[in-house]
Amino acid sequence: MQFDPSAGSGDDGDALRSPRPSSRISIVLGSLVVIATLRLGRSLVLPVVVALLLTLTLSAPVRWLERKRVPGRLAAAVVVFGALAGGICATTLLASPAMEWILSAPATIVALEAKVRHITMPFDALQRSVDRMQLAAAPPAPDAPRTVQVATRGFFDQLSVDSLAAIPVALSVVFLTYFLLANEPLVRRKLAGLLPGGYELQRREHLLGEIELAASHFLATVAVINIGVGATTALALWAVGVPNPVLWGGIAGLLNFVPYVGPMVTVGLIAVAALAGVDPTARALLAPAAFVGVHLTESNFITPFALGRHLPLNTVAMFLGLLFFGWLWGIPGAVLAVPLTVCVKLVCDHVPTLAHIGELLDS
Repeated sequence: MQFDPSAGSGDDGDALRSPRPSSRISIVLGSLVVIATLRLGRSLVLPVVVALLLTLTLSAPVRWLERKRVPGRLAAAVVVFGALAGGICATTLLASPAMEWILSAPATIVALEAKVRHITMPFDALQRSVDRMQLAAAPPAPDAPRTVQVATRGFFDQLSVDSLAAIPVALSVVFLTYFLLANEPLVRRKLAGLLPGGYELQRREHLLGEIELAASHFLATVAVINIGVGATTALALWAVGVPNPVLWGGIAGLLNFVPYVGPMVTVGLIAVAALAGVDPTARALLAPAAFVGVHLTESNFITPFALGRHLPLNTVAMFLGLLFFGWLWGIPGAVLAVPLTVCVKLVCDHVPTLAHIGELLDS
């Protein structure tokens, strides 16, 4: 339920419904400053944003434990560190097949090349004929200049460095999420003081509570749906006979957070893995076809039924959000694009001075 801005005093309500030109200019300038800060301060801002989204996702189980008379700090610790343990178990489950696939990558590439060469043999013969005719008609080429190749760091060395650098960031996200959940009333009260408008503090806290409930419902539902997509994909690939089906199911569930681009990348990865590890070729092509069926079922039936009116974004808004947050933070921004765009839409719906932006994003 949205808050009615006319509930306040008459002058205050008129000012909120019809912002002056100076107020609009201030909003534009403030938005530009925020965008610049988000882009330049990525290393600091991104962990905070991830922690805030995790807080919204995990707030429902914390509140359930509090209703069972579990103290708030203990409930936050149980939920956060329980989720961390589950994430570690999932990573451990996927790490072994991932390393196995990486180590067998050279043999996989050779097998894939052989199959692709067999499929494209008629086109290769035509291309060789064209090349011979062009070579016969072309003048002799001068000697090619010498090139110098600079040695670069290997893949595993780079992976080790990135993994070590990610450890303190992950720990900061975990503990910040815990502190936000453990001190939720205090955090909500502090954030309520930052909201624009002339409402008293209690009504601002109620406003934040509505935004939090809507956002947490959306995030938790999407997380459950994507876990189901990953599990169903893994079962389908196991039935076809694709090696390491758990790995590809996990990748499918993770990339499903990225609209449009994620499923397309997943289809390509599954097709490569199936062509390299399944014979004959016709059976291998069943693997990407199975994922396409899973994705179409999820996007056209399961997600609309589960979210319903809780998915307030139109397709253009989702695509623009993907472009914006992808430009802002790269791959992490693309993964977080839809949840962040939904949160922006919910805030705009509940803040009268930003209502016109909410209307642009509305479905």
